[in-house]
Amino acid sequence: MRVIQSGHIGDLIYSLSATKRASELHGEKIDFHIGFREPNGTPNHPGGGYCMNPISYAYIKPLLEFQPYIQSVQMNAHPDIVYDFDKFRRHELNLSAGDLRRNQFFVYPELTCDLTQPCVIAPEPIEELKDTILLNFSTRYRNNDMSYKCLKDHKCIFFGYEEEYHAFCSRFQLDCEHLKVRDALALAQVINSVKLVIGNQSSTFALAEQMKVNRMLESYHHCPNVIPMGGVAYDYNKNYTFQKILNELIDIN
Repeated sequence: MRVIQSGHIGDLIYSLSATKRASELHGEKIDFHIGFREPNGTPNHPGGGYCMNPISYAYIKPLLEFQPYIQSVQMNAHPDIVYDFDKFRRHELNLSAGDLRRNQFFVYPELTCDLTQPCVIAPEPIEELKDTILLNFSTRYRNNDMSYKCLKDHKCIFFGYEEEYHAFCSRFQLDCEHLKVRDALALAQVINSVKLVIGNQSSTFALAEQMKVNRMLESYHHCPNVIPMGGVAYDYNKNYTFQKILNELIDIN
């Protein structure tokens, strides 16, 4: 069965809830097609003029191939598509609010599923990372009132672009390693290994959300379309709330 998704990496990861449900509903594995013709409507997005490009495709493909309900991943080259996961963009939805995963359910209600359950699996955890916090803060969707100086007391690694890493660590006076990975599957293994993921609305948090690991989301009230559900998950928009949640999660671990 063929599905297609042509959005950003985060959109693609969030569509995996519906993808997994499609596989369960029809009793067969999915041929996941990735399109390259969806214009990028987000100004200054690092992906360029289109939502998907060859670099992004190479990055996400190993993660998709690792999922047990997906049998193949390819650039879209087939007219016979059962589920078009791009249709929601033309379904008169407010894409800046609500849960991104639920957009697919407005088009294909039969794919409605339990969003508290994981739909992404990863390789076995890396033992050396079990006491580490993974940070990921993109330049977009930021709450600039937040301070993360308290993280200096914790072992952290940062995943993101070079400029994001230096800007974050410089601003909050943090000395943490800059994580670099070859693809999204390798990142998923890191996420599966650390004790906590903290970040804003990004494809990295999308991965943590779909895996249901311990996670904290910096909420962006101008575009509240990421809603943590299932597992140990929190969102926050104030420093005192962040500190309280962090202390509780550290105690859990």
